[in-house]
Amino acid sequence: MKKLTQAQQFCLKVKELAAEYDLPFFVVTDGASAVVNKNCPAVYHARQSHVQWKQENRINSKHDWEK
Repeated sequence: MKKLTQAQQFCLKVKELAAEYDLPFFVVTDGASAVVNKNCPAVYHARQSHVQWKQENRINSKHDWEK
């Protein structure tokens, strides 16, 4: 894996914390975002809004920086 940016490292820490509490989440910061959803309508809506914003701004919404 390539060197992670500070934003990506932050998102991974949020992901780890959410797993510890078994919670769905969506987080976005300058340079990265992360989502794990378990049937939460609020998380789904937030992520869908982010996808729409990315498409409107010609940003690849399917890019997975974790791979």
